[in-house]
Amino acid sequence: MSSKKQHRQGKLKNKRQKAEKSKTKNRVLLALVGLLVLVFGLGIKGFWAGQKGVNQHTSKTQSTKHPVVVGQADACAKNPAFPLKYGLHPPYFIDLRQLDGPGLRIIEAKKGGKVLQLDSWKKEGTLGPYTLDKNGVIYTAPIPFVNLLGRPPLSYNRILKVDAATGEMSELMHLPHAQKPTEEQPYGVVGMTYDCSNHSLYVSSLAGSTGESEVGRIYHIDLKSKKILHQLDGFDALGLGVFTMKSGKKLYMGSARSPEIFSIDLDDDGGFVGQPVFEFSLAALEGGSYDNAHRIRFLRGNVLKIKGIEFSFSLMAASDPQRNIYLFDYDDQGDKWVFREAHPQ
Repeated sequence: MSSKKQHRQGKLKNKRQKAEKSKTKNRVLLALVGLLVLVFGLGIKGFWAGQKGVNQHTSKTQSTKHPVVVGQADACAKNPAFPLKYGLHPPYFIDLRQLDGPGLRIIEAKKGGKVLQLDSWKKEGTLGPYTLDKNGVIYTAPIPFVNLLGRPPLSYNRILKVDAATGEMSELMHLPHAQKPTEEQPYGVVGMTYDCSNHSLYVSSLAGSTGESEVGRIYHIDLKSKKILHQLDGFDALGLGVFTMKSGKKLYMGSARSPEIFSIDLDDDGGFVGQPVFEFSLAALEGGSYDNAHRIRFLRGNVLKIKGIEFSFSLMAASDPQRNIYLFDYDDQGDKWVFREAHPQ
């Protein structure tokens, strides 16, 4: 090969190497610029979304102090010890149906099982919602039933507790009200649920609300100090339940004014994040009805059980309501509830 030809090939090789180096440099620069744009763009998006409340849930989840464990928030709740002293053997259940007169009863869960009702349980009259805590304490509340039986309306805006060791019932606390309840609408506390993670109660009250005015409240209460930690105003809720999704913890609320279920995000301290969000309507489900979610329970296996009744602010309507059961399964992959079935209780 001639020296001239070798020289030309050498020059071409050098040009190709320089061109390749230039392309590589440009690719690196473009990649860096693209990365900076992406990071900056995400920062701006997160900021504005957070300002509008859209991204509050994501922000809350990222700052969670403890790892997210999907499941019911009251899984640590246990039965009280005192029924054993009265000759009852577990399993047993708490009966607030008022079928054999007012008050709380504990019944052995077997045919012909023993029934326990202490004197202090009768004095408060008809009782409605209840929940248990990690120590076996029972929390409940008095509710009006057909008539007030001479009790003042404010007496229904209280939380009662049943001691886990003795079984004695006493008042835990009297809740404040947005407006004073009346004899025409005396409802106070109607829903409650327990959260193991911070030993607290969520309690819903309809005190002061009427068929035309929604001034109900949901309280987050620290059981150790008996203090109200957080408060959600202007929402009439019956049933309450707390569940931890993959995306974070939520309080589920059954509206007292419609067959709709709402939820609201909870932060690490159990406080309310944002505003209630519509989840679904019981009336829109196959086999569903125009029910109000009277009870919301989360069962083992991540099952959502809703007990629905027809509710109004009329005492007579509450005397013998038709009850329907709605069951949902948690979709772990989709992080959502999937309707299973509805049937009469």
